[in-house]
Amino acid sequence: MYKMMVKIRLFEEKVFELYAQNLVPGTIHLYTGQEAVAVGVCSALRKDDYITSTHRGHGHCIAKGAEIKRVMAEILGKKTGYCKGKGG
Repeated sequence: MYKMMVKIRLFEEKVFELYAQNLVPGTIHLYTGQEAVAVGVCSALRKDDYITSTHRGHGHCIAKGAEIKRVMAEILGKKTGYCKGKGG
């Protein structure tokens, strides 16, 4: 669980870094400081369970097993993202 929390934190730090460089279209809502929530909740889910989230959903998505590269691609507005870059 700790490794997943660190993975989410490092991801969020990278998102902030890219945002600070004006490489992220739009705005961001970071999940920093809430990593344990996503990891704890998602550890109780089955593989076939669905999740939904509002803003600050990166942690849930990653904790559930999403591919980091696709999550980042989505944030960067790329077609290789989960929603083809339209979801942010």
